[in-house]
Amino acid sequence: MFQGNPLRVLVIVSHRSSQISKAQNNPDALLSKAIRLLKASHIYTPQEDHPTTKLVAAQKWRTRVFFVFDICHTAYDAKLGHLPEQNKLPVAVVHLSKRNTAYVANTWLSKRVNRDIALFHNVNGLGAVPPFIEDHTVGKPPVYVNPRDISLFQASCL
Repeated sequence: MFQGNPLRVLVIVSHRSSQISKAQNNPDALLSKAIRLLKASHIYTPQEDHPTTKLVAAQKWRTRVFFVFDICHTAYDAKLGHLPEQNKLPVAVVHLSKRNTAYVANTWLSKRVNRDIALFHNVNGLGAVPPFIEDHTVGKPPVYVNPRDISLFQASCL
């Protein structure tokens, strides 16, 4: 379906997966597994043996880890990553649980993933580069001290 063109991949790793520890500690280690699953599901056919990948963002929750990486997105520019027009990639989903599946994201999910990546760029501020990591397992929401958009600023009260 996608042959060597830029593709954004949302990986969902359930706590039931044997890969949950890798997802929590080193999601980069799962990129090749996700690509193999995309290839086996006939969703992605790389033009090269080792396509360029970039981990963009990860969210850790108690029962799941979500992470997003791009394949063959050579036009990627972190300085422009907050702009909606820079986040219009097709999206595929890899779900690692007891069963491993891969499928093409529907329009709603594709827009949501691309919008969320733009938001990660926005809240992390100027000069921030991926991967953006949010850890929700510590019991408090992440704090962004240098967002691009002042309305996202979270001032701490003394």
